[in-house]
Amino acid sequence: MAATPTQSDDGEPLVSYVIPTYNRPDDLAEAVDSVLEQSYRPIEVIVVSGSTDETASMFESGARFDRPEVTLYDFPTRLSPPEARNIGYERASGEILVTTDDDAVFASPDATDIIVSRFQREADVGVLAFQSRDYYDDEILRKEIPDPPDFETDPTEEYRTTSFIGVGTAIRRSALESAGDFPDNFEYGFEEMDLSIRVLDSGYDILYVPSVVVRHKKSPTARRPDHVVLELLVGNRIRLAVRNLPWRYVVFSTLLWSAYGFARTGFKIGPMKRIFETLWQQRNELLAQRNVVDGMTISLVKSRDTMLFFWLYGPHPRRLLGNPERFTW
Repeated sequence: MAATPTQSDDGEPLVSYVIPTYNRPDDLAEAVDSVLEQSYRPIEVIVVSGSTDETASMFESGARFDRPEVTLYDFPTRLSPPEARNIGYERASGEILVTTDDDAVFASPDATDIIVSRFQREADVGVLAFQSRDYYDDEILRKEIPDPPDFETDPTEEYRTTSFIGVGTAIRRSALESAGDFPDNFEYGFEEMDLSIRVLDSGYDILYVPSVVVRHKKSPTARRPDHVVLELLVGNRIRLAVRNLPWRYVVFSTLLWSAYGFARTGFKIGPMKRIFETLWQQRNELLAQRNVVDGMTISLVKSRDTMLFFWLYGPHPRRLLGNPERFTW
């Protein structure tokens, strides 16, 4: 396969699309098509798969995606989302790295043009977060949009934020090199939040750009059982604190998220026991990764009216208990 150029003849940067996938060939095909339909060039598509079905056959010689700008990296075992993204970033050649889920498509062929334009105009922005809409009814998926500056912010407005969601995001390679990769030991959940806080700590901003829209199917195919997801989410919230935050936040968030997880599991001991057994086994690795972010970064995150920082970078109670139309961010 010929090497993908890092720039076009007129100097436009290469944009690399990284799509992790697992056993969703139909969804993946539509996702890749939506990237190839982009009007911007040059682009490359990096698909990282641990699938056990017919996914790989779409990329064989003479098959649907046998194209010079498309590359499949196929692995014998299922990869976690952060592992797959890290592999894709490592093997991509672009100055701009775009990640989308395998069950999401771009709503417009000019999405890449907007991404490149915004990065060129905003030198201090390291990450662009996209607007996510339901694939079927086009409703805005508020839970997949990063936290707004206040409760009254319209989700169709552009704003600076302190986090991004993995379903649709673009990151400047220089920002990734400064902040580091996704945490590999976050099997599922909150790996974006971990990277977000490190991007901010590296001196870059995160910009929510609603003019770039992804339509998300939220396909149930190949998803983990709910009880497994809950254990991973609670464990990763604690990992995030240990890796990035002062000890006072680690203690408080561990207690709070433990109580939350205990309640969500129906007050069962087993799930919480498994969470803390795993954390204990990983204690040396977590402590070795510990790199507390700067006080200015913490102040930035705490300044968001819609986020309760002591809940460990989580939703303010008004977002949980308030009017659904206004407070479900």
